[in-house]
Amino acid sequence: MTGRCLSSLFRAPSKSLFPLAAVLAAVLLLAAPSPVRAANPSLSDDFKSMMDWMSQELAQGIAFNAGSTFDPPMEVHGGKLLPDISLGAGTVPLDKSKFPVIQAQALRDMNAANIFPAKVLIPNLAVHLRAGLPARFDIAVRGANMTTPSNYEINPGTIGKGQSNSIGFGVRRHFFGGEDPQLTLGANYNHVLGGFTFGTKFNVDNISGFSAESQVRGDLDWNVNSYGLTAVISKTYGKFIPFIGSGYNYATGSVHARLSVASNTPLISPIQGSSSRKPEPDSARFILGTQWNAKWVSLFSNGEIKVLGDHSGESWIVQFGVVMPFRIGWSRKTAKARAKSRSAREETVEDGVEEPTGSYNPLPARKTQPAKKQEPAKKGKSKPKPAQPAESDSDFFYIQ
Repeated sequence: MTGRCLSSLFRAPSKSLFPLAAVLAAVLLLAAPSPVRAANPSLSDDFKSMMDWMSQELAQGIAFNAGSTFDPPMEVHGGKLLPDISLGAGTVPLDKSKFPVIQAQALRDMNAANIFPAKVLIPNLAVHLRAGLPARFDIAVRGANMTTPSNYEINPGTIGKGQSNSIGFGVRRHFFGGEDPQLTLGANYNHVLGGFTFGTKFNVDNISGFSAESQVRGDLDWNVNSYGLTAVISKTYGKFIPFIGSGYNYATGSVHARLSVASNTPLISPIQGSSSRKPEPDSARFILGTQWNAKWVSLFSNGEIKVLGDHSGESWIVQFGVVMPFRIGWSRKTAKARAKSRSAREETVEDGVEEPTGSYNPLPARKTQPAKKQEPAKKGKSKPKPAQPAESDSDFFYIQ
């Protein structure tokens, strides 16, 4: 997630939450019978209920995005490594119909639900490295990182700082294929850990002869684990490989949200609210996409939509990626050629012809020998020819 998308959580339609908090504090000061050390308890209660709603909604959306560990359906053969990179975005809906009932009259008058957007867009940049295994298995590792720039400004005077990291693993097994559709079954795990902090200041200047400066601080923290199973069917049509499938995810972890206002005067007591909620454990997704293969590059795109759990039909993810135009490792053909070459060399040694050891000198020094009288060749016997080394792959060359 980026700081700009997270910052949209805390923006009103025309003003940010932070000037709004200043107005609320000023209203609190004017409404109090006397500037004594007595907080308005309903404001803290309202802050808590709003953070409870926010953490609940974010927990479901972040868990759904954490479950997206999709790899393109291209099969990786044993002994090879295949990297790919994808860029995507997902949506986290915020259901305002579940927004809490506000107690403080000042918040009710300002319609506090309008402070928050109806949804938050979460971008995602992921890198995969897949390795082929025998028996049509492959494994993958994926990682992602987000860090906001230094002194990142959400709004003028409001500084935000955030970081999110994720790492995941997966294993797949391919069935059928060729002229028939290919079935790919997979299991994956993904861990997402991050946080976002924002802060600003506001002043209450010369209200009935009273002035004060206050600090507003907000924190979001998430720690989510996702365990998933996927089943994808794909079919090759020339250069295109369309695919369709579904996935199930089990999620654990939590999302914590906190908002506080602290003044530099003891006449105004701190106002704060915090809450921590867990994602729903079970969810399911529908997967649809295609892959395009060329000689030097492969491109893929896919979309996922939530079909089981909170915000079904509303939470979605789209991704676009490229498979790197190279593979690392030996192919099966190369391995067979090496084995054949090794077997041929062993047979040559058994026949009594030893291979040269050490560095091979194609033009060894010759000693001058006195001429010998040639004897007539005997009938029925021929001079044996030295065995030739077997043809190998292009990594090795033999000079006779």
